Amino acid sequence: MRASIALTTFIVVVSRAVRVDAAVGSWSRARATYFDAPDAWKKTFAKQIFGDLYGNACGFVNKGEGLESNENLPYARDAVAAVADYDLKLHEGACGSCFEVRCVSGFVLKDFSGGRIEYSRERGFWEVDPDALDSYGRKVPARPAKRDNATSTEYEFVRCWDESLVIKVKIIDTCPCDYEYGTQEICCGPVPHFDLSFYAFEKLAHPIQGKMNIEFRPVSCGEDSRRLDVDLGARARVEAKIYDGGLGAGWALLPYRDRWLVINREGYGRMESSSALCGEFSPRGRVAFHCWLCETSAKPFANVSSVSIWIRISCTDNFDVSLIIGLSHRTRKQWRNGTVLTPAVETQVGRKFRLDPGSSSSDYEIDAQCGRSFVVPIDAFRASSSDLARVNTLAIEVPSDVSDPVSFCVDALRARS
Repeated sequence: MRASIALTTFIVVVSRAVRVDAAVGSWSRARATYFDAPDAWKKTFAKQIFGDLYGNACGFVNKGEGLESNENLPYARDAVAAVADYDLKLHEGACGSCFEVRCVSGFVLKDFSGGRIEYSRERGFWEVDPDALDSYGRKVPARPAKRDNATSTEYEFVRCWDESLVIKVKIIDTCPCDYEYGTQEICCGPVPHFDLSFYAFEKLAHPIQGKMNIEFRPVSCGEDSRRLDVDLGARARVEAKIYDGGLGAGWALLPYRDRWLVINREGYGRMESSSALCGEFSPRGRVAFHCWLCETSAKPFANVSSVSIWIRISCTDNFDVSLIIGLSHRTRKQWRNGTVLTPAVETQVGRKFRLDPGSSSSDYEIDAQCGRSFVVPIDAFRASSSDLARVNTLAIEVPSDVSDPVSFCVDALRARS
């Protein structure tokens, strides 16, 4: 299991080869652990090692007054996961992307050359409570270990509930190799690694087992679950749609000076039946849509002609506040053995642009949903094409000269070619 609480900025990315099948729709081998768990499970097996779902690195949590909890997670807790930063192909643009996963019984993979993970009695969950029940009231089928008679060594062994069962998970977090408190070897390869939520893991195998082998393949997040080419990495997964009734695949959230935030607020989008991302922000507050390392290959703004956005502030005749939109390049904070190597740095690309009447030729009439649509030509940011290739973040900001907090909703946000 992941021995840390989910953090928000802690990546050192190392790109290594991953054994994958090039054909679209084929399955690739990997390993999985889990994070978070019911309170009773944490109490039994050491609370500090499980983390939580709502403190995720992708920023996918609704915020309000009081403490955050898993109740604030906008996605089903049994259909989410984290991906390790071991391989760039899987980690780049991972936030919000979706994968199909199925369990494979057998010795838990250590590497692709037949290596196995030795079973540790000192850290074994079975030794703590072999009769622990999962959320479905089931006991583990057997001790999660098997002896190699040739060496008399016990290795971790997983027994799946049903190897034909396929679940779909959305990536909401990262399982870091190097992070604030040290190194998590389980996330450092040499095989691809996923950290499923406890509730997703227990669909496939009993959580007493702690680790499992899986097969995975990237799919679209729509209901059709269209198969994607794993070899294309972020170029196949990241959507040009940044937000349209929901966050597009590949995009994380970075709110700042936010007083409350609802990621999918029903009935507040461009259409009466659609959702919007809504929040209240103090002066100089912002909500940024960030794509992890997308400037590496996906380059979501490299060939863009304009940015379109729908914003709802009020139902008055006046556009009460002139919000600001800007593009930037953001790096990740990098750790190694508990030491910060480089801090997170955000560099503005070109100039920022004010969304207010008279700033462009767009139609600013209030529509039926009390919103306005804007189309901002990419030239308005005065960025060169080479600069745009580095852009991985788009932010909407409240100006510093505003005296009071501002509530607004965002929908139909897209980078248009």
